[in-house]
This record gives sequence, C-alpha cells and structure tokens, in this order.
Amino acid sequence: MTMVPGRISLQLYDTKGGGGTALAHVAVSDASTLAAANTAVGTFATAFSTLSDAGIKEGTFTLLNKAVAAAPASDVEIGVGAVFDFSNAAIISRTYGMLVSAFKASLIEDNGTIDITTGAPAAFIVSLLDAVLGGTYTDADYLDLVEGLDAFRTNRKLRRRLRP
Repeated sequence: MTMVPGRISLQLYDTKGGGGTALAHVAVSDASTLAAANTAVGTFATAFSTLSDAGIKEGTFTLLNKAVAAAPASDVEIGVGAVFDFSNAAIISRTYGMLVSAFKASLIEDNGTIDITTGAPAAFIVSLLDAVLGGTYTDADYLDLVEGLDAFRTNRKLRRRLRP
C-alpha cells in the first residue's frame, strides 16, 4: 500500500450570491476505491457543516498524479487553444465543446482548420469515446459522448497576437 496525495473540496455558496471553496489536502491509500473516496467527501462535508452555515453545492475528490507533469513547449500560450465538439447521448442531442489549451500549432492545417479525421486529433477523439474506469467520458450534464463532430481554434488570444 502506497500513500498518494489528493484533495477534497466543497463548492460553497451563501444567500447573497457569494461563493467559495473549502479545501482539504489528504494522503490516501492507493488501494482506496471510488466508493471510499465518495464517503470521504461526505464525511468532510459533514464535519465542515458543523462549523459553517454556508450552502454546499457539491463536493469533489481529486487524486493528484505528478507523474503526468510536463514542461511547456517554448513560446506556448495557454489561451491559444482549440475546442473539440462532441455530440452526446441526450434524447435531443446537444453539442459539448472541450477546450484543449495551448493547442499544438503543428496540428493546424495551412488554411487554419483542424482535421479531426486523421493523426493526433482523431486519436484524441477516439480516446474520449472509449471507456474510462468502467464508465465513459461525458459532457457537463454527465451524458455519454457519442461522436466527435468538429474542432476549431479559439481566438481570444489570437486577436491579441495579431494586433500591431
């Protein structure tokens, strides 16, 4: 059994429109289950509520994995990204966009578009349509992603770069 770092957080709100976060850093067993993590979130929320009158919108458990850490490429900007659109499993399908920050310039076609039918963009879409931890990747409403539709560049930072 190895201890691994994690975080438990509660999204807080009040009656005046304010919000905040209660954050606890934890060291947990790598043999813990998702059910145990869910219980830990509930236990922290209960303990926190004995001290606070804030409303709690939701609680989350985050497992920290520093093995995935990587240095940025030179001259990269987080705000220069791409949005990958997916359809979901709703009765009336909606589009869900996932932002890929600091999108690789080498993956942008000469005409400024992103080809999602080949290479790394296609592989990324396939990976998000695959199973994860016995479940699936979903949109923000937890509806399964079913198809990669399109990808396009964001332009918020692009405009700033193009100005003289």
